[in-house]
Amino acid sequence: MTAVETLANLSLAQATVTTLASIMIVSLGFLPRPSRAALLWSLAFLLAMTSTWTSVVGVATEDESLRRIGLGLILGAPALIWSGFRARRGVRALSWIGGVQGVCSAAVLVVATDPAVYGLLFRVAFLGAAVFAGLTIFELRRSADSRERLMLPLLVVSAGFVVLALASVVSAVAAPAAVGDLQLPRLLNGLAMLIYLVCATVSLLYFTSVSPGYALTATAWPQFAVTASDRLVRARSARESGWVMLSIQVDDPVHLRSAAGDNNWSHIISAFEAVVTDAFPAEADIGRKASGHLVVLVARPDPVVRECVRTVLRQFTEMDATSWIAVQLSASVGWVPAEAGDYDFDALIDQADTAASAARRLGGDRWERVRL
Repeated sequence: MTAVETLANLSLAQATVTTLASIMIVSLGFLPRPSRAALLWSLAFLLAMTSTWTSVVGVATEDESLRRIGLGLILGAPALIWSGFRARRGVRALSWIGGVQGVCSAAVLVVATDPAVYGLLFRVAFLGAAVFAGLTIFELRRSADSRERLMLPLLVVSAGFVVLALASVVSAVAAPAAVGDLQLPRLLNGLAMLIYLVCATVSLLYFTSVSPGYALTATAWPQFAVTASDRLVRARSARESGWVMLSIQVDDPVHLRSAAGDNNWSHIISAFEAVVTDAFPAEADIGRKASGHLVVLVARPDPVVRECVRTVLRQFTEMDATSWIAVQLSASVGWVPAEAGDYDFDALIDQADTAASAARRLGGDRWERVRL
C-alpha cells in the first residue's frame, strides 16, 4: 500500500469516526440534557465531521486546496472543546476562538505554495490546536469532576496531543532541510486526531449525560470562592459576627465510589447535594470543592447552624440508597466560626477541612467545631 493510499484510508477512517461520534454526542449528550457546554461540544464534533469529509473529497478528487481546507478546519475543534468546559464552569466560553482558529488555519495552509513554508505552517497550526488541548487539561483539573475515571481518556489524549505537537515543531527546528517532508507528520497527526476524537467522545459523553445531573445544586468552586471571599471581607469590615464556614464531606468516598460505580456515585452525590441545599437557608453560599465535598458559608446563630448540620447528617444517613449501594451512607462536618480565621477565606477553608477530617477519624456521621 502506498503512502497516498494509507493517508486516504486514514482520512476515510477519521470521517467515519467523527460522523459516529457526532451522532452520539448530539443524540446521547446534547438532546437529553441540553446545555451551553453540550452545544459547544456538539459543534466541535460537527466541525470535525464536516472538515474530515471535506478532506476525503479533496483526496478523492485530487483537489489539494480542498484537502487543506478540511485539514485546517478540524484544528478548531480542540478550542471548541475547551470552550465547552469554560461554559460548564460558568465563565465566558470564548467560543468564537474555535471558529477563528479553524478558518485561519485553513486559510494559511491553502495559500502556502512552497513545500518548506507549508511544512512549517502545518506544524505551527497543529501546535496552535495543541495549545487548546493543553488548556483543556487545565479545565479538567479544576473541574468538580477531577477525580472521575471517565475524565482520564480526554486528559491523557490531550497531554499526548501537546507532546506530539511540540515534537513536530522541535523536529522542524532540528532538521530544517526536512521541513517540507510531511509524509511521517501527516500520518502521525492523522492518527493522533483519530485517537483524540475517540477519547474525547468517551469523556464528553460522560460529562454531558452523567455527571451534570448533580451540577445544578451547588455553585462551581471558582465562583463560590469569589463570592464567599467578598462576603467575608465585607463582614470583617462591618465587624459582623455569626458567620461560619462548614466543610461537609461524604465519608469514605473512595470506597463508596468503587463499590457503587460511576453512575450510582453520581446519584449519591446528587442526593447529597440536594440534602445540603435543602437544609440551609436560601441566602447561604454553597460551593462544590470536589465530588462529595461541599463548603457552606452562612450567617446564623449557633443553634440554627447546629440544627441545619443535624438535619444534613440525619437525612443523608437515613436516605434509602439501597438501589444504588448496599452500604450505609454518612457524612462528616467541620465547623469554623469566621472569627477563628480572621475572616480569611483560605484559612477558614483549611481549618474547616481539618475539622471535617478529624470528625471522620472519630467514626464519621458527626461534626467537629473549631473553638475561638
